[in-house]
Amino acid sequence: MKTPNENLQEVLRKTMVRLMHQSMRNFWRYAKEQGLSITQMIALRQIYYHGEQNGCSVSDISENLGVSNPATSQSLDKLVQMGLISRQENPHDRRSKQILLTEHGKRVLVESMHPQRIWLKELLERLTPEETEQISNALSLLEEKLAEIE
Repeated sequence: MKTPNENLQEVLRKTMVRLMHQSMRNFWRYAKEQGLSITQMIALRQIYYHGEQNGCSVSDISENLGVSNPATSQSLDKLVQMGLISRQENPHDRRSKQILLTEHGKRVLVESMHPQRIWLKELLERLTPEETEQISNALSLLEEKLAEIE
């Protein structure tokens, strides 16, 4: 017989896999239609979420992707050519460049997330108010515990 922790681990693992698969399916399909690799889409998302104000450096993106700076730079070159990002001089360090999304890049990224938002909205609409509150409370607690171990 499984312990409560073992049961929770199994349910959480299955749920995470299913949520990720469902929520990302259309995102990857959109990337392919746009002629973008998964690596390039991840870079765009990182720039969107973490570099909105000050941009990201090639090193920041490389570290997130787990690849070398030259490999990242090559992926970013295509995004520059497609008009999705720009490289600008860092006002605090003239030796480095900031990677910023262009308006076109922001539109492409927002469009790529639209199917995910629709899918999540449809999923959440299936929940009763009580279920919504239970899940929200449980996820808030889990988020607190995650923050403690980071």
